[in-house]
Amino acid sequence: MPENIEFTPLATSDPLDDEQPITTSTSTTTRNPTPHSPKNNSLAAQIERLGDMAISGLGPVLIALAFLLLSVTIFCFYSVFLPFHHPWNEGDGISGNLGYIFHWIWATYLVWGILANYYLAVRTPAGSVLDGVSSSGDAMFQDVLGEMESYTAIPPTCKRCHLPKPERAHHCSVCQKCVLRYDHHCPWIHNCVGHFNHRYFLMFLTYLPIACVYFVIMGAGPFMLAADASIDSIWPYWLDRSLVAFSEVLAVAIGVAVGGMGIWHWYLTLTAQTTLEQYNNAYMKKICKKRGETFTNMYDFGIIGNFQDVFNIGPRGHYPWYTALLPIRIPPIGNGKRYERSGRGYVLDFGEDDEDMV
Repeated sequence: MPENIEFTPLATSDPLDDEQPITTSTSTTTRNPTPHSPKNNSLAAQIERLGDMAISGLGPVLIALAFLLLSVTIFCFYSVFLPFHHPWNEGDGISGNLGYIFHWIWATYLVWGILANYYLAVRTPAGSVLDGVSSSGDAMFQDVLGEMESYTAIPPTCKRCHLPKPERAHHCSVCQKCVLRYDHHCPWIHNCVGHFNHRYFLMFLTYLPIACVYFVIMGAGPFMLAADASIDSIWPYWLDRSLVAFSEVLAVAIGVAVGGMGIWHWYLTLTAQTTLEQYNNAYMKKICKKRGETFTNMYDFGIIGNFQDVFNIGPRGHYPWYTALLPIRIPPIGNGKRYERSGRGYVLDFGEDDEDMV
């Protein structure tokens, strides 16, 4: 993006009755490329469309693969890893098998957290502009604008789906629609990560690395036993030792990859940013620094406030704090078309360069 783009600090709190509406764009017309424009028929655009089709078609396959790998590792834990460390002794009763019971409860809680949040991330729509709108034509636009409750003089319009675009919404070329508080499209859940399923995606990225660390620690002994291919070694389990070794290696790989992604998304969550917004904010911070100004994220309410917003808990939410630890369906705050703002922020008008990123 060019660095000579003009922007001004705008008050982002709701205006009083006697104040003028906040203007977030200086553009008076919406430039929508025609379906036959060179931009849409370029080689890069065609490659992008093929990539989007491949990602969309690959989604169900990746979901099936994820459930298969999760099932293998879960079955391996309960049939090999847990009995290896804490075999159940029939004659000792509950008091003599407390270790087994504790690890069984803890492992079951982790499994519940992984599977429930993954299922909810897959099955919960991320949120679109037309959610809750049943009319069509001009009435549909009025309904959308009414839900946005926008204080903009000229509401922004998506150049691809030609609908009013709420704040923090962006167009997903894979789903072919604007997604509320769009973060990114994840092929592993065959869905976008947005306003209504962000909590579940984040918790899946939290439960899975924790479970991988626990799995690797519990599986170290069985893995060494399975790796011992000497004639004298005895394998006391009916599950093949190669599958046990594969599960241990898989847990290490997934724990590192998903753990790193989880740390990144927790940083974004606690700073009130999406993946897309983080890149835009980093650009604006650089411009502000050159001008001797301080950039402020208009949606940032501090670490505690941002945590409460995402999980809909505490004074800012509607649910008790302990629900953040439960992998259950809890709706987010608001309808995703308008967000509370913390103070002052910057709004950029890129004109023709204002393209949605995927």
